[in-house]
Amino acid sequence: MIYILFPLIGFIGMFSGGYWGVGCGWLIVPTMLIFGFTPNEAVGVGLLQMVPSILMSVIKDIKALEWKKESVATRLVIPLGFGAFLLAFSGKMVNRFFYERFGSIALLVIFCFFMMTLGLTVLFGKTSEYETKVPHITHEQSLAAFFMGNVVGVFSSVMGVGGAIFFRPILANIYKVPEAITAKCIRVLLLITTFTGGMYYTFSDGKADMTIITMSLLIAAGGMIGFPLGIKIHNKILANGYEKYVNKSFAIVTFIVLTNTILNIFGLVVFSRYLMITIAVLLFISINLFAKYTEKHKKINL
Repeated sequence: MIYILFPLIGFIGMFSGGYWGVGCGWLIVPTMLIFGFTPNEAVGVGLLQMVPSILMSVIKDIKALEWKKESVATRLVIPLGFGAFLLAFSGKMVNRFFYERFGSIALLVIFCFFMMTLGLTVLFGKTSEYETKVPHITHEQSLAAFFMGNVVGVFSSVMGVGGAIFFRPILANIYKVPEAITAKCIRVLLLITTFTGGMYYTFSDGKADMTIITMSLLIAAGGMIGFPLGIKIHNKILANGYEKYVNKSFAIVTFIVLTNTILNIFGLVVFSRYLMITIAVLLFISINLFAKYTEKHKKINL
């Protein structure tokens, strides 16, 4: 059953991951816990499986992005990614500090508040209207991006979530980077953060965890199909003139993660796990239906 179900879960989860340029740990982790894997194995697989799932797509994105001195990729992707990488391994120490001082519930409450703020920012914040408006990034803004990367590196490591969920609103809402460029940048950053996090969990005991490696490859068998398909649907919807809708809809992901966390706080753990699987299937269906809608009702950006 695992050999059939897990590639399917990887396909469905990474489809939405490709659509928004984020990971799907919110689906992978609950699914693995249902089947009796440990939390460490579940989080490790949720991160590591993304590397083979997105690698080929990210290689294309790296080639497509401009890496000139003053480009968005150079001024934002590099400092964000480097900043997150530097502090990505500090999470265990910070997590232990907060857990001993305030307890696990306090950490989850802080996370809920952060995710709610993030979701509302995406939903109501201003973004770049059209694909042609590429912002000029100053040296000061680039330096600020580095420190934002530090914060993301620590926070994502402490809470065990991918950094891309935080990078997207930084690029789209703070720096007003157009969706077409944001998506490519996010996927590059996603590879950096998931590889770093995945390696951390895989070798946390000083030797390779073969369960994490094996299950990651099994899930990635579906993810390698789902992720590029999600990108294809994303690009199709952008071409039909619905850039703002794609960006705003990312709030769905933040509220999914928020819902899962709240249910866990109130002890509805088993219910939350099955709910995440149900939501993932509904997302897959709704995104495809929306793509068909945009094909029939194309907008023209002036």
